[in-house]
Amino acid sequence: MSSTHLFVMDPLASLNRPLDSSLRMMYKLSRRGHTVYSCTPTQLSWSNTRDSADANCAILRFNGSPTDFTEDTRTVRSLRSFDAVHMRKDPPYDLDYVATTWLLDTALPSARVYNAPQALRRFNEKLAIFLFPQDCHQALVSCDPQALLEFVRNDAAGDAILKPLTLFGGRGVERLQLALEGEDQIRAKLEDATQHGQSMRLIQPFDKAVFAGEVRAFTAFGKPVAWCLKRPLSGNFLANTRAGAQLETYEPSTVETERVTRIATSLLAEGVAFIGFDIIGGFVSEINLTSPRLLKAPHDKNDYYDELVSLIEADLSQS
Repeated sequence: MSSTHLFVMDPLASLNRPLDSSLRMMYKLSRRGHTVYSCTPTQLSWSNTRDSADANCAILRFNGSPTDFTEDTRTVRSLRSFDAVHMRKDPPYDLDYVATTWLLDTALPSARVYNAPQALRRFNEKLAIFLFPQDCHQALVSCDPQALLEFVRNDAAGDAILKPLTLFGGRGVERLQLALEGEDQIRAKLEDATQHGQSMRLIQPFDKAVFAGEVRAFTAFGKPVAWCLKRPLSGNFLANTRAGAQLETYEPSTVETERVTRIATSLLAEGVAFIGFDIIGGFVSEINLTSPRLLKAPHDKNDYYDELVSLIEADLSQS
């Protein structure tokens, strides 16, 4: 049966069309007879005279490919009038992002919301690894520069990676090398990054396996759907497409498959339907659940979106 889908996302003009997962999901849904609408978070509103928020949205009509589309006339619709609402806004994860999830709450229980608003509030995608310590390297989150410095000191190689908690795509990520920089320089970096002890940062050991590539596993409803290797540019440790990483096909190990399946199944019970796992050297480094991207190599002919849409259809048929 056909269904209606609202995608809450960044402005269409800002999307990286060749790589954008949301457009491919929308395209495949429309090809299978479903109607897809789009809006930005700023096009949501809620009056206390209504039982749910409204979306000032437009139908997207595709012209034969995910990157070629037109917007139909805009209309205002209640979130509860949709069968599914997809929260696909990229970070930064700030108070405006949280406020959007409050409005998305009003779509429930009439519409399915992917990923669930309460899950987006509960699970930080940098810190979700802490729930699965056996599947990741040791890590620390702190705003104390001295504690973060001690983490670098205690690492066998004196080599660590420092990350902000609310950004994505490698933004704000720094590598700290004790032998190369010395304690004074690293301490200064940590003071600056934490705003002199006022801002949280995540620190993890630097895994040189990243130079061979970082794995992206995409799961839907607890099931691995696609695997891809992100190989960074020579001399670069950032394995993000934004930083120029090349995408290659990847065959996961049994351990990797078991890890992501177990974690995805656990988080599905909390309302997390879609996850993009980042894996380095076999260990999970991030659990991306805010607009996770399904990546595939240019020469990979598998149409993963057919399977993805089938899983969405199956989930909606149970509602």
